[in-house]
Amino acid sequence: MSDRPLMPSEVRRKVLSQHREIEQMLSELEAGVAQLGAGAVDAGQVKRAAYALRGILELHMNFEEAHMVPAIEEADGFGPERARHLHAEHAKQRQELDRLVDDIREARSPADLTSGVTKLANMLRIDIEEEERDYVTDKLLRDNIIPSDTFGG
Repeated sequence: MSDRPLMPSEVRRKVLSQHREIEQMLSELEAGVAQLGAGAVDAGQVKRAAYALRGILELHMNFEEAHMVPAIEEADGFGPERARHLHAEHAKQRQELDRLVDDIREARSPADLTSGVTKLANMLRIDIEEEERDYVTDKLLRDNIIPSDTFGG
């Protein structure tokens, strides 16, 4: 593996790809919860999947902090503030993820389990949408450091 830092466009592609994978996992988790009553899936499987997703999300946030934060810090004069904001958002997300996954693991009924998965999925989809709007853009994560429209052209 190369020791060279990833180009900002590579970071953007990888983060977007990870987001699509996370969304797919969320859809599968929701489908699993929907099948609880049919007996095709049991509560333990859903709980384990939610716990596994929490681990994947931690890896994803670590990737963003290792690769996306340095890229956005260098993007423009607001980069350091954006980086501080992203770190603060990740800290809040970690706390909320831990709380939601604990709620899912401790769910005693299918209704509680469904509610927990729904809350988790909604939170993550909103976070992904906001992150893609605020950070994972081709204007912010671009390989050239001089904006093409410096003088409005």
